[in-house]
Amino acid sequence: MAADLFFDLDRTLWDFDRNSRQALELVFAEHAAAEMPEADVQQFIAVYERVNDECWAAYRAGHMSQAELRPTRFRRTLAALGLPPGSLQDDLAHALGQAYVDRSPYLPHLIPGAMEVVQALAARGHRMYILTNGFEEVQHIKMEHSGLRPHFEAVYTSDALGHKKPAPEAFHASLKAAGSRAEDAVMIGDDLECDVVGAQKVGMRSVHFNPRSQRHREQVWRTVTDLGQILELPLTRSSTQMT
Repeated sequence: MAADLFFDLDRTLWDFDRNSRQALELVFAEHAAAEMPEADVQQFIAVYERVNDECWAAYRAGHMSQAELRPTRFRRTLAALGLPPGSLQDDLAHALGQAYVDRSPYLPHLIPGAMEVVQALAARGHRMYILTNGFEEVQHIKMEHSGLRPHFEAVYTSDALGHKKPAPEAFHASLKAAGSRAEDAVMIGDDLECDVVGAQKVGMRSVHFNPRSQRHREQVWRTVTDLGQILELPLTRSSTQMT
């Protein structure tokens, strides 16, 4: 029987980097360019991406809330670009944060091959789910506007589950909601710690989507560098898998 498949969303199926950069170009032109003529958009994006990664790491570790993350990442970006603290920085950070959230999730770009792979897996009889650390309101928008939603049984977000990957509770809660078992499920994602190691610790098999072939020391069930390679894997339930 076909295994139940749990996919991460951002940078696994939904092209987070492409969509985010497109949104950042738009919001910079609309809100920041006139206030910061000395900063160019590529510099703004590079600084934001570094700061955003730091803020998300703090959020996953429980050191920053969702409400804090959104304005903080833009406030820190503006500060790093030389805009001094004060009402202008605060107002601009708020405007950028809101405009970014209003634009980014509606952009439809997927990782190359994502739709074709999802459609092929659905045709093979896999039940498929999204398990994501992204925020509830924006992840559902991404699913709808990218065309992915019809192929998935459900979307489980850390907001709704009350736990973030790689916490075991996030995987246990999603498996329970799906009516699945760890031994019959496979987690597929790009984040080595959150998606791969986290899933393996609860007994799920995991597929590491590693398009840049980044080296690491973790033992994983399977690694793919192209989403199309997923179709070549033995994605059966453990009770029917050949050894």
